[in-house]
Amino acid sequence: MMNIKTFLTGGFQTNTYLVWDENKIAYIFDCEGEGLGHLEEFVRANELDVKYIVLTHGHSDHICGLNLLKQLYPQATVFIGKEDSECLGDAKLNHSNYIFGINFEYKEKFVEVKEGDMVGEFKVIDTPGHTMGSKSFFCEESKLLISGDTMFRRSFGRYDFPGSSGKMLFESLGKLCQLPEDTVVYSGHTEPTTIGEERVFLRTMGIIK
Repeated sequence: MMNIKTFLTGGFQTNTYLVWDENKIAYIFDCEGEGLGHLEEFVRANELDVKYIVLTHGHSDHICGLNLLKQLYPQATVFIGKEDSECLGDAKLNHSNYIFGINFEYKEKFVEVKEGDMVGEFKVIDTPGHTMGSKSFFCEESKLLISGDTMFRRSFGRYDFPGSSGKMLFESLGKLCQLPEDTVVYSGHTEPTTIGEERVFLRTMGIIK
């Protein structure tokens, strides 16, 4: 079974998740640029081996800590949805130039993922809408979902950005609602929820049937 700890990072209070198994193999999901010191301390104190750095999508508040994480954990492989991979090297696409006033770029190696791929124990689910390359990551054994900015607690991601799609986002929400209702959902910016709770909310809102 997986363990999970949340670290709030950066001015947008992005949820950076540290997940690890009984063998101390660890995953880091998303990373804004500031506030990663506590995560580093926890990893060191618990002797975790960070193997995976996983990005739910390419917006700057979820990727700007990537260069620092690769310095700390050079052994880790970086994963991102193939449709958002260009965001890593383009400040305009990742919005860092006007959100943070910086030109964030990541120039090292990474792996593109798509529907059905496995990142360790997590299955990749295509959930476009907030961005075209938004991915969610589901650990079936632990009934744990990392949803990025697709599904929030009693809310969902914005779809007014260039390249966003409300229609696709709502379809992605319906897709996630097919997971077991006791799946715990860890989103990009809100407290945890469950698929069951969000299924009721989204039906009430008329977003899903």
